[in-house]
Amino acid sequence: MQPDDFAAYHDEDLVRALTLERANYQAPYLASVAAELARRNVDPQAFIDQVEVRYHADAPATFTIAQALAKASEELPLWHLLSFTHYFGDTLVVQRELRSCLVNVYQSEEYAFSFFVAEGQSLQDLLRRFLTLADWDHLAGTTYQLDSWHPLLRTRSPRYMQKIATALADEGLPFTVQTPVLNHDSRGQLTLLVPSRDPAASAVLHKVEDHLSTLRDQATAAFAANDRDRELAIYSELASYGLNNPAIYYNLGSALAEAGRYAEAATAFVEAASLSLTALDIQVPFQSRRGTGGLGGTFGMVGTLISSLKPDEKTPTDDQREVPDYIEDIELQLAQLLKRLPQDLNILHALAASAAIRHDVPRAREHYRQIIEINPADETAKHYLAEQAGE
Repeated sequence: MQPDDFAAYHDEDLVRALTLERANYQAPYLASVAAELARRNVDPQAFIDQVEVRYHADAPATFTIAQALAKASEELPLWHLLSFTHYFGDTLVVQRELRSCLVNVYQSEEYAFSFFVAEGQSLQDLLRRFLTLADWDHLAGTTYQLDSWHPLLRTRSPRYMQKIATALADEGLPFTVQTPVLNHDSRGQLTLLVPSRDPAASAVLHKVEDHLSTLRDQATAAFAANDRDRELAIYSELASYGLNNPAIYYNLGSALAEAGRYAEAATAFVEAASLSLTALDIQVPFQSRRGTGGLGGTFGMVGTLISSLKPDEKTPTDDQREVPDYIEDIELQLAQLLKRLPQDLNILHALAASAAIRHDVPRAREHYRQIIEINPADETAKHYLAEQAGE
């Protein structure tokens, strides 16, 4: 591109030369480009004031740079994404991490590198320079190639992932968490990545796992000693880790019910039901307590929650599915609590969903009708009853 040939170039070509590619040209030439744009009444900053912003998995939307920066100032949920694409097509994908933001850099659509940046003004300064096509590379700091990082943990539990992430952050170790938007996991798992096979990160994970194992042993000992208060404290701590283990919530629910804390017990049993009915292809450590009083305290592997629990259009609705005994135990506990808490919509939804998965249509209808009596606007109940009425 020579000054004498400017007439042959579009405004976009000249703006690109003056902004994105200015490092390729000497100052006199850039001055000529600026003069040509001025002659055309083209303001380079106004020309590029059109960027794309995409929130997590949503469709991209077009904004001005000021509007995009305002979006960046809004609080982003943990591990969610905001993508910013400048006028010429490069993108910064910002992910909120536990104590900072991770920025993934894409040149056109090709991944280049990643780096961490503090939230707040540092992120705003970076994005402003990037979107206005000013120099920003010096703000990147240490860069990483995430393609070479190693998965340390995969789990569907955000709470457990956050526990491990907090432990890693406390040790000052680098890591990032990818949601299914990035890792494309069909089962909805989160993936925790660390620099390739980092022994320090593995040691942190093993320390947490050892603590959980100790808690399980302590729960067994507390049950054997008939120490109900100790059992409740242990299962409350285990539940705080958000493990996808119905046994923890079943035993916590039992302890809470025995303590007369029925609403909290219902919440725990509903969680146990939810995990049991959704993790249909995952082996779940679970052994329920038989008989009255106390907690199970023992965690055993009872096999697989089989995929035949999933709704199957080919299965006649009048053929009820069999479910594992521990799911029936959870249902019985919820049914008992419903007598004490007849207006509890969470209990009713759990029982209704379980009945629907069993193909127990009469019972599912009964529970969904109870829900409608309490909340006539409940969409799930209305949808199920409408479908059944249409058969």
